[in-house]
Amino acid sequence: MNLIHRIIPALLIVGALAGCALPGSIVPNTTDADVLLKKLGKPTDTRPNPQGGEFWEYVYGPAGTETWLFGVDGGRMVRSAEQLLTYDRLYKVVPGVTTQAQVRELLGKPGQIMRLRHEIIWDWRVDLRPTLGHFIVRFDPNGVATGVGVMMDMTLDSGDKGDR
Repeated sequence: MNLIHRIIPALLIVGALAGCALPGSIVPNTTDADVLLKKLGKPTDTRPNPQGGEFWEYVYGPAGTETWLFGVDGGRMVRSAEQLLTYDRLYKVVPGVTTQAQVRELLGKPGQIMRLRHEIIWDWRVDLRPTLGHFIVRFDPNGVATGVGVMMDMTLDSGDKGDR
């Protein structure tokens, strides 16, 4: 009976995903903004590209563990596609050096922002295979990173790890 309870939801998810496009299926220089909108829907966030056009962010993946950034030029052509929440990009946040604006550019919009008395904390959900976690950046009142850390997500039942 337990197997049936696991198979049916899995089949429903697979069926739902079959009709959805994945961000990695968007091909720069061949996909226009209308196709991007049709496949992925409205962006989670947009911001201007200093070189012209816009950046469109999409929070995606299991529990929002991916943030995809698409560069859309003035002619509405997708020129770039990049997954932001990677180990390489996380390691570029340097305490005492990196500013809030630089972190925002590197990792996209944080999933959560907390304000404490003397610091601001930004949090992204990340895939730290074989488990999920949270990447946290602390900022001083001047907007400079004062520390980074990773918290493993303990909300998942240990028996569910193989289900992803």
